[in-house]
Amino acid sequence: MNETASRRRFLLIALRRAAALGLFRAAAAYGKDTDPTSYDGVLRALTGGRTPEASGELVLDVPDSAENGAIVPVTLASRIDRTAALHLLVVHNPRPLAASFSFLDGAVPSVSFRIKMNESSEVVALAEAGGRLYWTRKQVRVAVGGCG
Repeated sequence: MNETASRRRFLLIALRRAAALGLFRAAAAYGKDTDPTSYDGVLRALTGGRTPEASGELVLDVPDSAENGAIVPVTLASRIDRTAALHLLVVHNPRPLAASFSFLDGAVPSVSFRIKMNESSEVVALAEAGGRLYWTRKQVRVAVGGCG
């Protein structure tokens, strides 16, 4: 078995074990009754009807404009104590929930990843910390959509 195949096998096994142990949750775990194509529905499911507070301690680093919506870099970090989860939504995407991350106590709530954006849209970040919700948002202009 070559080195690349060995790495892929290792990652697949590690992800399966992490899922079995509940170390992360699938992005679609917000409820069977939630319409995954509705921004308002997904937001309501994630917040449970609670109103998030704006926070400068939740850092969303995403470009003001993206030339290609298929590869938009995102860095999301929380400096809020006891952050348990981070969520990222793209308002005008066909499925607004782009990412969802859970953190164990003591973990550093910081992630970097790439998302696809269908069109120019507002990007919304949510943090769950200490039983409260926090949010920040940013408008991103997309030259060429990446979801279609």
